[in-house]
Amino acid sequence: MKKTTSFLLPIVIISISLASCRAIFYTPNRNPVPLFKEKGDLYIDASTNMANKGDLTIGYAITDGLAGYAGFGLAQEQFHQSDTSTGVSVERKYLYNGEMLNLGLGYFVNQTQSKNLRFEVFGDIGLGSFRNKVSGNDNQYFNGKYTRIGIMPNIGYTSNNNKFNIAYSARLSTISFSNTSVSDSNFWRDDINRLNKRSSYGMLEHGITMRGGLEFIKLQAQLSLYHGLNSREVSDAIPKFNYSLMLGIVINTNLFIK
Repeated sequence: MKKTTSFLLPIVIISISLASCRAIFYTPNRNPVPLFKEKGDLYIDASTNMANKGDLTIGYAITDGLAGYAGFGLAQEQFHQSDTSTGVSVERKYLYNGEMLNLGLGYFVNQTQSKNLRFEVFGDIGLGSFRNKVSGNDNQYFNGKYTRIGIMPNIGYTSNNNKFNIAYSARLSTISFSNTSVSDSNFWRDDINRLNKRSSYGMLEHGITMRGGLEFIKLQAQLSLYHGLNSREVSDAIPKFNYSLMLGIVINTNLFIK
């Protein structure tokens, strides 16, 4: 066991150090989980990881089986690192900003078909951008856009008084990048190679969601695991595995309540 630990620890440290100074191309948003019940249901979800990422999604049940949602997400990461590649120590500030418009349309099982068990499946599209900036003695940037297209089923349970929900969600999608621009191709050489490694990436994004509170407004926690299906850690643009814990407030009400 000690030999295994001694062998793996340097690899983990090297991987983390390599990952810390590379460009970021994609930050997932949390999986929208409306758990619609009937026509007129309105879903509002404001979530954050309490550090550098936030999402706002609004959804609506158009009929007793057809619903959609639209959301917007923001993410930011920054850190400092000393660069000694030229023989002179230079303090560099790395700043990443990401934005995404998330849209979905799909089918749900209404409450006349199932009182407590909820099931819905959405066609999902994400239109996003990434901006990497490095400042020091010189300012460098690496920007671009991406498109994520996929399908996302949600299955969950709602208590009789609608004060507690639990759900599992799985979004299967492909991500492709476009419209990239760089300040200095030599400075970003390794990151350009990572981005051009594949024409598209497959993603499986799992989410376990729990909600509790009042009938129409609840606190929410979603634990997510992101799996890059055809990715390799460090050498590719999408990490092999990533995770996130998002906390938020969810409003579920019906516009036709009398």
